[in-house]
Amino acid sequence: MKEQKKKRHIEGMDALRGFAILGVVLYHVMPGQFPGGFLGVNMFLVLSGYLIYKTSVWDLEHGEYAAGRFYKKRCIRIYPPLLIMIIAVWGILAVSMPEVAKGKGGEVLSVVGGYNNFWQVMTNMDYFRSGLESPFIHLWYMAILMQFDLVFPFIFLLLKKIGDKINRIIPVTITLVISLFGGAYFYYSGVNNGILFTYYNTFTRIFALFFGITLGFIYHYYGNLVSSKIKNPILKKCIFYTYLVILLLLFIFINPSSKYIYLGMIITTLLSVRITDYATLICDNWANTNKFDKIIGYASSISYEIYLIEYVVIYLFEYIDLNKYLELFLIIIITILLSMLLHFITTNKDKKYKNIRYILGFMFSGILIYGIYEYVVSVDYTKDINKLKNQLEQNEKLVKDNKDNYMVKLKEEEDNWQKKLQTLEEDESKLDEIVTNLPVVGIGDSVLLGAVNNLYNRFPNGYFDGKVSRTAWGINDILLTLKNNNVLGNPIVFNLGTNGDCSLECKEEILRTCEDRDIFWINTVNLTDVNVRLNNLASSHSNLHIIDWYSISRGHNEYFTYDGIHLTNEGRKVYTDTIYNAIYNIYKEKYIEKKNNMINKHDEEIKSKISFYGNDLLLNAFNNIKTNFTNANYITNKDFNYNSLKKEIKKEIKDNTLNHNVVFLFDNSVNISKKEYNNLIKLCDGHNIYIISTDKKLSNIKFDYENVRYINVYSEIKDLNYLTPDNIHLNKEGNEYLGNLLNEVINNNK
Repeated sequence: MKEQKKKRHIEGMDALRGFAILGVVLYHVMPGQFPGGFLGVNMFLVLSGYLIYKTSVWDLEHGEYAAGRFYKKRCIRIYPPLLIMIIAVWGILAVSMPEVAKGKGGEVLSVVGGYNNFWQVMTNMDYFRSGLESPFIHLWYMAILMQFDLVFPFIFLLLKKIGDKINRIIPVTITLVISLFGGAYFYYSGVNNGILFTYYNTFTRIFALFFGITLGFIYHYYGNLVSSKIKNPILKKCIFYTYLVILLLLFIFINPSSKYIYLGMIITTLLSVRITDYATLICDNWANTNKFDKIIGYASSISYEIYLIEYVVIYLFEYIDLNKYLELFLIIIITILLSMLLHFITTNKDKKYKNIRYILGFMFSGILIYGIYEYVVSVDYTKDINKLKNQLEQNEKLVKDNKDNYMVKLKEEEDNWQKKLQTLEEDESKLDEIVTNLPVVGIGDSVLLGAVNNLYNRFPNGYFDGKVSRTAWGINDILLTLKNNNVLGNPIVFNLGTNGDCSLECKEEILRTCEDRDIFWINTVNLTDVNVRLNNLASSHSNLHIIDWYSISRGHNEYFTYDGIHLTNEGRKVYTDTIYNAIYNIYKEKYIEKKNNMINKHDEEIKSKISFYGNDLLLNAFNNIKTNFTNANYITNKDFNYNSLKKEIKKEIKDNTLNHNVVFLFDNSVNISKKEYNNLIKLCDGHNIYIISTDKKLSNIKFDYENVRYINVYSEIKDLNYLTPDNIHLNKEGNEYLGNLLNEVINNNK
């Protein structure tokens, strides 16, 4: 019987199991380098379906198969390592981190009860997004296997009976159809329902298990597939390991945010079927003599224990500050040693190890008692998790509405700005017409009087008052009369001084009356001292503009009559043009200044705008952040990673909606390295960048960019107890802290 049982073992599966667990471990330890390592789970599912079928057939053929017997064997294999791990971890957390251990009762119950995959969906846990949310988050896979184990004996016995009694093609066809339709449903669900629902769902993942069962039926009734035609064992192994290399490439190039993720998972499943076929033909003798294969074989034997242990070790190391390379080394060593120990405790029956098992059993019994106690007295925070989930969902809707409103408002603001600018530019193009129709007021002596007709022709809406021998004395009375009668237009032109000057107080009085208007004062051609005083006066009054008729007319005798003061026809024309040009130029300057002010204001408004990118850290604190940043663009994604974030930023750049200030808000569930942040910084060249992080792994990094402000607040929020028990999300006080921090850093520039 012992010799018979040996035949149940397929040596070729060892490498495949070892490779599958390697992919999962690499994903957990180095997600940046092996983002597709989670595909190893698909390999496990195919292998599980195939091996459960093979062992069931063997037991059935040797008269040892029954549903109760099957359940007993599966429980003996699954539960002892699982329970010891759970109790040990729970005990460690209860002693060292009681705030984390509290409320694990519901989660542990879901693991032991075999429905953890659905529990994680209900509590918004995400294997990709929140990898450090719980030390048990990886156990969703066990739930799928447990659910499958419940129904497998009935499916197996029914299909085996049909195949043996009726037609062997029927079970092959049925399982193959289930696999194909299941794969199609998996892809459809992924595209339409997203990664969370699809990845955890038993009904979407069952197709991989059934592919394994299909392969088992084919192998049982028809023998091995194409690989049986290859006789050379070395060639078989070469092909086998070539398939593994292809899978390794998928581990490297497929990531959770890739649009090819569902296709990659299906390809991995099909490749797993193919290499499982090869694995069944790898020579036992070679495996027994080759040291590498022996190592692989042993690694395979403890693959289940590695799967249980490695993620827990990674989780616990997050609470220890170590060099990342030392941390990686210790994680690997401790995982291997603990997995070997756990395997030894649960499988070794040798009497010489009885005392050791008693000691270990006593230790774990103590942990078990404490774990049970902690379960009884702990507060189940499932309700809190659900409350947080609901809050995040509400905030997600608020963010979406805010973004929609922001884009509408942004378009309206830009349209209004363009209209104002266009109107101003149109006015500028019509400046000649505008100046011509100004209600110009001209008051002067006989020089102005002589040009009145020319002035009215140039300024038809003007009012001109010229008088022989007039000086500036008494002019203010005229201005007040016009002002009181609401006929004092703008601008005002003075041609006074030819007949003598008035005092500074007199001129100041005139200017006060006209203080809200543009004043154009024409200097004299005969009294340079008057001109000097006018220039001095203009230097202290911004609305006083001197028309330098003295310089313009100098040397042009043709402009004047015999007295060199009064104007000829030609002189009157040039005189009028000079007044017009002076007014035109000032108004043009005003238009240019107004346009520049508009542009500068618009530029400042643009520079003040902010684009927020974040995951749950931003989503959870949205209401607190929105208080201080009302006119900002918020882009949130619970599944943000480097690639999806880069894609989103590129889209914003293309659409010209990336604001001048860019804020990244990510917690420790997002694995973005310093190198990847540097790439994002280069992508946002010319923008002010703020990186606010609660990622412990990035607590000590620095960025050598003048436009980058990096702040890691993990230590602060940890010390201030601003984290929820999951050690990721912020509580109410933490959200208030984050909102105030952003206000201080960005708005107050501290």
